[in-house]
Amino acid sequence: MPAKYGLPAIVIACLLVIAAPVLAEPAPPTTPAPETTVGETTVPSTTEPAPAPPVTSAPGAITGPASTRGALPTRGPQVQLTPPPPSPFDPPLDGGTGRRVVYSKSQQTVWAYDENNTIIKMHRVSGRQDPRDPLPGTYRVWSRSLHTFAIHNPSITWNYMVRFAKGDRDGNIGFHDIPYQYGQPVQTLDQLGQALSGGCVRQAPQDAIWMWNWAQIGTVVVVTP
Repeated sequence: MPAKYGLPAIVIACLLVIAAPVLAEPAPPTTPAPETTVGETTVPSTTEPAPAPPVTSAPGAITGPASTRGALPTRGPQVQLTPPPPSPFDPPLDGGTGRRVVYSKSQQTVWAYDENNTIIKMHRVSGRQDPRDPLPGTYRVWSRSLHTFAIHNPSITWNYMVRFAKGDRDGNIGFHDIPYQYGQPVQTLDQLGQALSGGCVRQAPQDAIWMWNWAQIGTVVVVTP
């Protein structure tokens, strides 16, 4: 090297010789960060999602599949401390025996029994709440009509009439479906169970058809308060 460059030039040349392999080495490949969508803008994610915390239950808490993965619900001790309360739809105790229909005016419910005294059908009805039309007692089906109407108001019609009693105005009383007036039902199915009629026992259409087929002439009907 010519002397005119002096010592500084020699030092710089030595440093370049030493650094050349490092500068020539290619940089390692980089992996792009996963992208996270925020609204409609895509931005790179800089952190890994945190793992879900384990589900824990307080001492004595009821756990099940909804709160503990893989666990099954369990029951407490099966101990009956007191007799269960009576159902509001239990049949009356004074409902007679044998093949019959029992109509409870207070519960607005009907039960049908076979000859072995077994309940084979129960459904809600809409009749009359007070003691009249009909009075409590034992009756028998004496007349049936597939289609009929109200004696005092012929605009009210119904089907599947099964008569078993007489009213205080000499009107016939029986089981039938919900009446229609001017093309509209006089009550809804949801209102069955409420005392809404003048004496007859209104039923849902499917229950009225069942009663029509089952309660032939002579079938006993027991009416309770």
